[in-house]
Amino acid sequence: MTPISRGPQPLPLVLGLAVALAGALSRVPPTGAGPDPGLSRPPGAWPEKLYNPKPLADDVLVSIPCGGTIVFRPVVTPIGSPRTDLIGPFASSDGAGERYLLIGKYEVTVLQYRATLAQAGGGSCPAIQELQGADAASAQVGVSRIDAINFAAQLSRWLHARAKDIPPCGPGAGPCLPRVDGKPAFVRLPLDQEWEYAVRGGAAVSDQVFAQPRYPMPEGLERHAWYNRNADGSIAPIGLRLAGPLGLHDLYGNAWEVMNDPYRSERFPGQIGGDVLRGGGIHSAEEDLRADLRVELQPFDAAGDVRTADTGFRVLLAAPVVTSLSKLSAQSGSGGAPERAPDGGSPAPAGVDRRVADPMPSASESAPPPAGPQTQPVMDGRLQIRVDAKSIVLVDGEVRGAAIVGGYLEVSGLPRGIRRVEARAAGYAKAETRVEIAGSEPVEVKLHLEPTPERTESLLALTHADRRRVQEQLGELGYTCDRAQQNLSRGCRAQLEQFQQRNGLAVTGYMSRETRVLLERQADERRRQRQTKDPGQGRAVTPPPLQGRYIQIPEPYRGGGLFWMDPDAP
Repeated sequence: MTPISRGPQPLPLVLGLAVALAGALSRVPPTGAGPDPGLSRPPGAWPEKLYNPKPLADDVLVSIPCGGTIVFRPVVTPIGSPRTDLIGPFASSDGAGERYLLIGKYEVTVLQYRATLAQAGGGSCPAIQELQGADAASAQVGVSRIDAINFAAQLSRWLHARAKDIPPCGPGAGPCLPRVDGKPAFVRLPLDQEWEYAVRGGAAVSDQVFAQPRYPMPEGLERHAWYNRNADGSIAPIGLRLAGPLGLHDLYGNAWEVMNDPYRSERFPGQIGGDVLRGGGIHSAEEDLRADLRVELQPFDAAGDVRTADTGFRVLLAAPVVTSLSKLSAQSGSGGAPERAPDGGSPAPAGVDRRVADPMPSASESAPPPAGPQTQPVMDGRLQIRVDAKSIVLVDGEVRGAAIVGGYLEVSGLPRGIRRVEARAAGYAKAETRVEIAGSEPVEVKLHLEPTPERTESLLALTHADRRRVQEQLGELGYTCDRAQQNLSRGCRAQLEQFQQRNGLAVTGYMSRETRVLLERQADERRRQRQTKDPGQGRAVTPPPLQGRYIQIPEPYRGGGLFWMDPDAP
């Protein structure tokens, strides 16, 4: 597939199929050289807000280099559960016999990533002043799966080298290191199956909730996830959104999370592909933040490892299964290996139709083939796809390439019949149509991508002066708007929504060309009606507000009149 672009780019959203995304690259900077005394900082030296802004009583804290900490949450895996065949490596200490996984409570942060790589390369720990910056607590992005695996390996080596000095975990323990039969845990990326079990709520929710694409969010999705409606295109610090049923944060949105295992799909039985990304990111649409959505990312291209500007990861604590020969012998004498699902994989969770996650049923679910010789489908169909915004194109749910404005993307080798064609781009609503391929002649498809309200406003390229002008115009029309803010605040946008509603415009709270023209016209008309002549100066003067102690600052603003302000407003 043709590379989309170079430089860090947001990951275009695609539905669980091959994303041969080349480009969007950002290289991990080399670590510095030389020893650093900060490597021996005592555990817990970091402020808690940098690694656990929403602490819970049963959090598991594990030390990392440079006096840092990383936090894990227990995820119970009941033995014999119809929801999963997972069995966590760790056992509860209360004698209840519960087994559980330990999954990262948050995505790995910039500070955690830098500190661990600094130790591995013999470089300097991040400077103390960096610990206070918001970026330090933001999710680490711009990493490949190999980068994430390397982080987990380096942290595991560091922990095992110090295991004798790190206490085992217990109730109320501080920084600790879990053990299984005396063997210390190690760090790895979560498996696709482990991540999905956790994001659905594990054993903490009902069967009905577990089967849904998202757990209930009565506060609204914006309180639980950073995505294209509230992220403003920026990766956020950890823990600012509400947690899911298991106390895990940012499973939906913020950074896409790379999994440990490669891509597999029931749609392509027996095939193993590239990297798997889960959870959605800051440019994802609301409908694409789903537990059953997976994305395949091509791991390499001509420039090397593929890294995208919104791909991050979280880690998981694991332990060896066979910790001794006696344990292996005991298992061998207990009746052999447990029964596997008929297709050799893991059974689907109860109430969850795997065809929702991967829309094409597996071979075992398909109807038996008719007797006699099989007729192969004719694969000579061609599409020429034109778009009005640079976008990723999918045919029947499979990514086929990137289309640009002014040209077309040709897709060939398609079976004849009805084909579903989609175009997706950050900042635009999904465009979709169905076309029929009847022969080998190319079929032309035109797709219009409707920009989101945020994108519509960004296309106006409003300057700071333009935004201040909008604030003044809203104030002229009687809409209260905080002029101290350089950008349009939430309060201003709420007032803008009222203006749009009263004038029969699309109610978005964002500027559009129609909103801008009408706002300008009405504000000018109101100004002409309200202005009075100042005999002394011979120029228009805006009357002061009716309430509050205000002084007149003799500074004209665009459009005439004077700006009124009160430095000590009540």
